[in-house]
Amino acid sequence: MSSESGKEILDDAKWQMLISIHQMGSLKAAADKENISYRKAWGDVIKMENILGFHLVEKHRGGKTGGLTILTDEGKRLVEAYVDFRAEFQNNVNETIRRFKKTLKQ
Repeated sequence: MSSESGKEILDDAKWQMLISIHQMGSLKAAADKENISYRKAWGDVIKMENILGFHLVEKHRGGKTGGLTILTDEGKRLVEAYVDFRAEFQNNVNETIRRFKKTLKQ
C-alpha cells in the first residue's frame, strides 16, 4: 500500500511485524521473530509514522525486566484496516481473473 505521493506505507512484511509487536509487546522480539534486524524494524516503523503523520507504537523503557513496545490505537486500526484492504484487493483480483477466463471462452 502506497501513499498518494507513491511512497510505500505498508506491505505484508511490515503488517506482520506490527502484528508481532502487538502480540509480543516488544520491538526486539518482533524483529527476531520476523528475522529482521532491530534497526530495520525500528526504521520501518519510523518511516511509516512519518508518512502517515501519527505514531504506530508506544515505547516504554524498562529496567532489569526490559522495555515494552505496544501499538497505539492508530497502529491497531492500521493493522485492522490492512486486513480489509487485503481482502478487498484479493476479491478484485479474483473478479478480474474470472472476467479474463470468461473472455477466453468466448
